[in-house]
Amino acid sequence: MRSVLRLIIGLAGVVIAVAPVAAQEPVAEVRTWSGQTLRLSQPSLEVFYTILVKREDATVPSTETQSPAAPAMLFGSTSALSGMLDKKPEPLSGQRQGEVVTLQKDAVERRIRLLSLASLVFTRQPVVSSLPSYLAPTHFRYAATAVLLDGTTVEGDYVNLGTTILRGTTSDGRVEIPWHEIETLRFVR
Repeated sequence: MRSVLRLIIGLAGVVIAVAPVAAQEPVAEVRTWSGQTLRLSQPSLEVFYTILVKREDATVPSTETQSPAAPAMLFGSTSALSGMLDKKPEPLSGQRQGEVVTLQKDAVERRIRLLSLASLVFTRQPVVSSLPSYLAPTHFRYAATAVLLDGTTVEGDYVNLGTTILRGTTSDGRVEIPWHEIETLRFVR
């Protein structure tokens, strides 16, 4: 009985020792435009979005299904009518995990899966525009070079990841970095 017990304990020890190595997640090494360097475990790109949804209860019943007196009741008050017809779409906000990065080169888009990405290096050029300064003191146009796990390089002369942020964990806790603050992103697997 003891030899069987030792064998089971020995196998469990092997499984425990091998499992973390096989399931190891990538670590993101980040350098920001301000010169800060971070090493993030459990990195993910999160995309925040807002879509406008029209309310279902804003529809006006058709006159074919109403009795002859119904239009008078329905439209007797102009405020009731304007209240029904002026229903504006309501914003629905959320977030999802990003799975791809889209780079454009000469107006052709190339979608790159994050799982195949080894590194992403951004470049930026100041844009002289007539945008108000309260939006941002300086405006930039971003480009990027991606290196894939197989060594392939993909260049984009334009990239805009919208409201995407890079999330991860450091020794100090959870960190969120907007994509436009990242100069270099490298995944260590």
